[in-house]
Amino acid sequence: MGKYTIETLAEINAEYLMENYKILQTDINMVNEYVDMIERTRSTREPRPGDTICYTAPNGEYYPQAHIEHIADGKAYVCEQAGVHISRNDQNIWGYHLASSGGSWLYLPVSELRYLRQEEKRFWDFGKGMYRMKGINFYATVNVWECDINQEPFSTRTHDKYYLYYLKCNRRGKQFLLSNRYLGDRRLKSELEVQAWLRTYRAVISHFNENKAVVWAYKEKFHFLSPEGYEKLLAEKDIMRMNGLRYCKRIYDSKNSTLHTYYVWYWNDSEKRDFAVTSGIQNEIRKKYEINESEKLGENQRAIEELRSHKIEYVDLRPLYL
Repeated sequence: MGKYTIETLAEINAEYLMENYKILQTDINMVNEYVDMIERTRSTREPRPGDTICYTAPNGEYYPQAHIEHIADGKAYVCEQAGVHISRNDQNIWGYHLASSGGSWLYLPVSELRYLRQEEKRFWDFGKGMYRMKGINFYATVNVWECDINQEPFSTRTHDKYYLYYLKCNRRGKQFLLSNRYLGDRRLKSELEVQAWLRTYRAVISHFNENKAVVWAYKEKFHFLSPEGYEKLLAEKDIMRMNGLRYCKRIYDSKNSTLHTYYVWYWNDSEKRDFAVTSGIQNEIRKKYEINESEKLGENQRAIEELRSHKIEYVDLRPLYL
């Protein structure tokens, strides 16, 4: 008896089961054959096509589910972020062929891979019935390997990686751009803002390269609180940017390189009221935690005060201006 039945395969293929689509016994036979072929060709001594790599690149980028498509001449052809893994019957040595989509692609020496563990991995193929426009997902157990060839002091496994650019200096002062491939870009209007951000996120510059700096910062986790929960929380008070400036509290977890940021946002209301009424009441309460222009306070105010009082040193950004 194989791993899947019509019922169990249908549970993980809700998107496939639409109108004229349905899972047939021929689909079950196909999927169970795939699972059997994949799982019985695994080896803890050497990687095999379909295995996963926890890969850390030389630039510190971490890919927890890099995918091995094929292996030849002692090298594994790897997709750092594979979208789908299509498995088909083939007459090759493995009994199936993997065709993946995604990127980027690279070759890694098999000698650099170290066995970690086993885990289930998603595969898919087209159904066998009359309507074959959609794919059927299934899972098979593969081996997970590790390859760490990082040349940076940190990686995106533990930190967020940014590029800091010096843009220009005009009558309004210096202009900077802070860029993260996943979190987006933001402009900083002065060196003080840059220094305050670096301090708040416990950021470290690993090196300068032409007009940019490579920056490693704590990962940030946001927590929504009610006014009561916020006031009871024992943590450092600060100012964050969220639809303007607002008060927040922050806790640093140096062991896990994480910044926990807490602020008042929409919360559960025990009163049974209309949603619009509840939202209106909460909006008025939330305004108490917003920063008015007259207060002349800025984002990351705690760090600004530390810098101005010389409790911490400024980071040397002179190489950025060369």
